[in-house]
Amino acid sequence: MLKKVLAGVIVVAVAVVALEAQQGGAPAGRGANPQFPTPEKFAASKQAQQHIANAMKIAGSDLQAEAKAFCTPTGPQRVALARQAQGLPALEDRPLEPIKMFENLYYIGFSDVGMWVIPTSDGIILFDALNSGDEGRDMIAGGLKKLGMNPAQIKYLIVGHGHNDHTGGGAYLQSTYKPRVIMGGPDWDTHIKGARADRPSMTRDMVATDGQKVTVGDTTVTVILTPGHTPGTIGMLVPVKHQGRTHTVMILSGTQMPTRQSLASFEHVYNDFAKKQNAEAALGAHPDILMNKLTAMEQMTKAYPTGAHPLLMGPQKFARYLDIMLECGRARLSALES
Repeated sequence: MLKKVLAGVIVVAVAVVALEAQQGGAPAGRGANPQFPTPEKFAASKQAQQHIANAMKIAGSDLQAEAKAFCTPTGPQRVALARQAQGLPALEDRPLEPIKMFENLYYIGFSDVGMWVIPTSDGIILFDALNSGDEGRDMIAGGLKKLGMNPAQIKYLIVGHGHNDHTGGGAYLQSTYKPRVIMGGPDWDTHIKGARADRPSMTRDMVATDGQKVTVGDTTVTVILTPGHTPGTIGMLVPVKHQGRTHTVMILSGTQMPTRQSLASFEHVYNDFAKKQNAEAALGAHPDILMNKLTAMEQMTKAYPTGAHPLLMGPQKFARYLDIMLECGRARLSALES
């Protein structure tokens, strides 16, 4: 049994390294200071198990699935990476038609990775830029046109972190449409250093700050610093509209908390921003990691919800969801430190 567990750990490690090589480098915290504890350390840590018990208590009867997904040695993983770790055949990364997730929030991209579009009364805010210049031109600019939007109206490109599947189309968008570009300071450094002839970098522009307000027309988003997946990982809080009402959702670009400092950053963001703004959902560029499950997204491709929105938990339930994420993050840290 132990051999099987160890073999699984090795497969996960190989898969992670392979994926990061495709994305242009490993996140901070891997290597000499691994981001994730082994299953053995996770199971053996009494402190970790106490945090898991706390998470399950917070989960009650309605968030058990979420707690079980977050309280693992790695937390939720990309479907492609999880399948690779299990030795399963890869799934085709299918292009999706642009999806209306809310009345003023759209997803453009693929079944494995995408980016977000926020139309406003005076221009467009983008979050992330897919894998390449071709995708910036064909998927992002082309997707905006499919939605009846003019790419020339892109005012801001906010980049969640510096891996290539989030930055690849940025140079094309920046040079073609001249938006202001916001990214975490450390990730600007690694993005520019990683430039290649076939993968040009964006020109350094604005450095994200915690709580930064970005206003275009009638819409203001709040930038949040969530270092962990990379040193400069950021997210944002977005006012979205559904059935004539405004709700707040979080867009996160990574939820890893591999150090006490990164855990403190997430505690601050969740408690001082998300809860105070009555956030009700957490969305990510990779479907199936957070609340935007691919099956629900594809259902919205067919028909936008006319009743209760399937991604909105309500502020109180979502606050518990955030507390579960923090407890599970504390569990992993406890196991790493044991």
